[in-house]
Amino acid sequence: MASQPLLTSALDGDRLLLTASGSWTATHAEAADRLVEGVAALATKAKSVAIETGRIEALDTFGAWLLERLRRAGGGEEAELLALPAHYRGLVEEVQQVNRRPAAPRDTRSLLARAADAAADKFSRLGEDMGSVLALFGAVGVALARVAIRPRGFRLTSAVHHLDRVGWQAIGIILLITLLIGGIIAQQGIFHFRKFGADDYVVDLIGILVLREFGVLIVSIMVAGRSGSAYTAELGSMKMREEIDALRTMGLDPVEILILPRVIALVIALPILAFIG
Repeated sequence: MASQPLLTSALDGDRLLLTASGSWTATHAEAADRLVEGVAALATKAKSVAIETGRIEALDTFGAWLLERLRRAGGGEEAELLALPAHYRGLVEEVQQVNRRPAAPRDTRSLLARAADAAADKFSRLGEDMGSVLALFGAVGVALARVAIRPRGFRLTSAVHHLDRVGWQAIGIILLITLLIGGIIAQQGIFHFRKFGADDYVVDLIGILVLREFGVLIVSIMVAGRSGSAYTAELGSMKMREEIDALRTMGLDPVEILILPRVIALVIALPILAFIG
């Protein structure tokens, strides 16, 4: 079994020499941490510190970080590691790169100033998002104009496929949701209109609300949640697998191939689904 970690110190003028030995691993974490805490105060007073590591029997990431804490605890420059075994050098060099970023300064501004800054940041991001949306509409418009000039380049098969997915396959869920919402409106309307003897007006209430408001609103929300999320997942996975970059490499426009058929399918299917709803 590996021995307990040991850390001895010797002061030579303004230079502090530390000798580490034993097992510097997570198994002996408590003992090693106490040793480092006890020597850290001496390291801050010395102008230079050197750590002899040739007698270390076992070293893992925890022990390497404790040695790094000792290196950074000195009052002057960082301590020098002496006689470090070659098979531990890679681990120690990796740990030395950890947490090198200086701590962010504390924000001393008032709450109102911080809130105004956060709001400005939100509006800035909103502007960037709106710019991206406008750029997407512009790209779709350019692709649509290109297809109008050269109709043979339009992917009709892809558009019909997406029309089937967005329109035909969505009829069932649209009918179910709109039927349930209409039934709920009728039920609640009868409960309240009965108090005034106006039960017959529930039919007019449902007709007006569904025709002018709920029919379009609910269908739009359902299409956005069902088809919009599916499109986002498909295009995102294509982006992740670099399929969109492959299309550009082959000289093809991803907007014309991937986005335009989906947009046309939505434009055709949404009024039909709203009418059904």
